[in-house]
Amino acid sequence: MMKRALAIALIFSVIAPVMALADPAQDQAYVNQLYYRNSKLSLEAKKRTVDEVRNYSNVSIDSSSYYNQNYSYSNTDISKSSLSQAETKELTEWYIYRGAIRELSDFEFLDLIGDQGYLNRITKIENQKAGMRMLGDITIGVGLVGMIGGAGLSASQSFVASSALVMVVGFFINAFNQSPAHYIQPDYAQQKSIEFNLKLKKDLNLPVQFE
Repeated sequence: MMKRALAIALIFSVIAPVMALADPAQDQAYVNQLYYRNSKLSLEAKKRTVDEVRNYSNVSIDSSSYYNQNYSYSNTDISKSSLSQAETKELTEWYIYRGAIRELSDFEFLDLIGDQGYLNRITKIENQKAGMRMLGDITIGVGLVGMIGGAGLSASQSFVASSALVMVVGFFINAFNQSPAHYIQPDYAQQKSIEFNLKLKKDLNLPVQFE
């Protein structure tokens, strides 16, 4: 026990002067730097390629008939043509990050920078789109039930066809009301990110050049 106590006292005697020399201001500056790096906003653009293939086909049927008093002749000519086109497109996608790994949605970004007006506008648009998508889902369900029920109950062909048309309308409603990748423009997001980062540096007493 005596040896252990002497060892602890020796270690403390070595560390104590170092601790006394530590600068609390430097420690706080380092903490501020870490906080800034974990909180700053940045934009990242990524490019990817997509291969699009389009296939077109056309079937032409020509029928002709010849009649005479005691003779008739019919001729049918069927021709088919097809065309295939392949195209590679380059798409650019951009993302908003807080720190190094936290990806932000447009709504989170606008809330963070305090642009409440813009946030309210896109929230209203998104809610409208969500409502239309719900209507589309209901329409698809009604059409599907009509098709299955009509087929099971041997309903008329026109009823089944109408149910199928209702379901197709539902798919179109959903397709035209999908949420976009972004409601805000990248240049707006970039400018607001710069302003946010500058204010954050000022609040943390960091140099403007610090990154």
